Amino acid sequence: MTKKKKILRRKHDPFFRYIYAIPANTRTLLRLAQRKNAELRRMLFSVDMDSLQLIPGSFSNVKEWGQSDLAFKARIKGGPEIFVGILLEHKSYRESDVLSQIYRYTFEVMQNKGATDFGWLPTKAIIIYNGQSGWDPLAEFRIKYRGQFNGRELPFECVLVNLADIPDAACLKEPNVEAAVGALVMKHAFDADGLRSIVDKLTEMLSRLENGARATLAEKIVVYLNEYLDEEVVEELRMRMSIGQALGIKTAGDRLRAAERAAVRRGRKRGLAQGLEQGLEQGIEQGLEKGIEQERVRNDALNTKRVKFLRSQNVPDDVISAMLAIK
Repeated sequence: MTKKKKILRRKHDPFFRYIYAIPANTRTLLRLAQRKNAELRRMLFSVDMDSLQLIPGSFSNVKEWGQSDLAFKARIKGGPEIFVGILLEHKSYRESDVLSQIYRYTFEVMQNKGATDFGWLPTKAIIIYNGQSGWDPLAEFRIKYRGQFNGRELPFECVLVNLADIPDAACLKEPNVEAAVGALVMKHAFDADGLRSIVDKLTEMLSRLENGARATLAEKIVVYLNEYLDEEVVEELRMRMSIGQALGIKTAGDRLRAAERAAVRRGRKRGLAQGLEQGLEQGIEQGLEKGIEQERVRNDALNTKRVKFLRSQNVPDDVISAMLAIK
């Protein structure tokens, strides 16, 4: 039985922003979400999504941290060049003030700086939710304030996208691997069994990416999941989703982790034997330390041989270093 992982609540999620700060990835995410979300289809019907542009600013600099999650502008289809704002706010937990946050962002972030008359962008806000339980802040708002407003209840358009409604099958068939993998991982962030059921397919999807992009995204996934899942589960998923396994080779990181697990097993055996004379606890500790050290020495020797071989094949040193650095 694993210990229950302490919940860490990050106000703004860098994994979400890392993937969906790229307009093509946001287009893919919203296209996948529209399959079962009629409100989202209605809201984006008049928007030319191919014209989507990221809005940089002091709220984020389009990096991984900031006040708001992601903001874009896009042209309206046909007619004169008219822009609207597309605001994405990601939530992994229920937050009662999310609509107030969006209201503030419509004034602080959604600015049409190129305009000579109206310096604001009509905003279409999309709440991306991947929490453990159902949640609809818009429904809660309407119940609480019903009858107090004429016309639209909010000073901006707003739609909730629950990633639980995006089918796994649609993501697995999606050509845009990065966007689809992001949606799948966030969808199952609290669901260890769900992740286990698709991790082999995730690995296959990752194998289609260029080496550097694959390695970076895989590490981002592991860091992200560490916020929500038990450490033992994350390590299991890390091993099954190994970059080396996706390529059909073993990386330095794969070898190190395998060696450490083997050393733990040998250390336990040695420790149990020594424990008859020295005490179980002391014996296990000594056996673990000795076994791990021996395996690391062996790995160093193997790496030296591999470097020598790769150099004989005229592989550049920086490429060799990158190969050995992959964890």
